[in-house]
Amino acid sequence: MEMTGIGVAVYLVLLFAPGLSSVLKSIAFRIRAAGQAELVRAEGEARGGRRVGKRGRRG
Repeated sequence: MEMTGIGVAVYLVLLFAPGLSSVLKSIAFRIRAAGQAELVRAEGEARGGRRVGKRGRRG
């Protein structure tokens, strides 16, 4: 009886593994991109203070 439950659990893990892997890769990419953006922002501040955005000083 317990083997059936374990088999179902293994089946579900194998079924959802590709989707879960894709989600985890996406999350990791976003974390790396945010870290890279923070480094670029910090370097800009260290070099010359404030950066002006794409629209200039108007906002």
